[in-house]
Amino acid sequence: MGREKMPGCFDISPTRTSTMDAVHINQIGTQLEDLSERTQELRGYL
Repeated sequence: MGREKMPGCFDISPTRTSTMDAVHINQIGTQLEDLSERTQELRGYL
C-alpha cells in the first residue's frame, strides 16, 4: 500500500533523510546541552 504524493512534493532518498535526521538529532543535542548549562546557572540564583 503506497502513499499518494501531494502535488509539488519531491521524493527524498533514504540517505538524504538519514543525513537530515542526524543533523536534526545533533541540533537537539546541542540545544539540550545549552539548556542544561543555563539551568545550572539559574539554580545558582535560587
